[in-house]
Amino acid sequence: MKNSKLFLLAILILPWLTVPFLGRKALKKYLPAAIFMATFTKAIDLYGEKKKWWRFYKGIGPLNSMNFFNFGPYIVTSLWVLKFTCGKYPLYLIFNTILHILFTFKGLKYLKRFKIFSLVKLTKIQYLFINFIRGLLLYCFQYINDYCYSKKTLYSK
Repeated sequence: MKNSKLFLLAILILPWLTVPFLGRKALKKYLPAAIFMATFTKAIDLYGEKKKWWRFYKGIGPLNSMNFFNFGPYIVTSLWVLKFTCGKYPLYLIFNTILHILFTFKGLKYLKRFKIFSLVKLTKIQYLFINFIRGLLLYCFQYINDYCYSKKTLYSK
């Protein structure tokens, strides 16, 4: 149990140590999409837990273990992926798919071992599909956000 708590804290803190390397401009540009994705992911987490698709183990304090992922790697990874691939949809699609495949087929083993997360009624392929849809939503949200921002700056001139 002690190892699980250390692992959860590392999952939450370590990704945020990379954020200063993003740059202020990229953080400001991509943070709304990352927050949207964390919120959407939390909604899917609650729905999936209710349907017994997966199980989250107890985290630290008032947070369950999935909150550490939502507020740590999910937000920060969304920022980095958007920074390097925004505007290059084929690259985004390839990179995001590779990330989700690695997480689904390699990362879930560690999450189950550390008693953080495990699939119950969902297969890995179904879980991969859900992650793929989440990735599409992230890109669509950022695309719409960029479009609205460009319209706003166009009309303000």
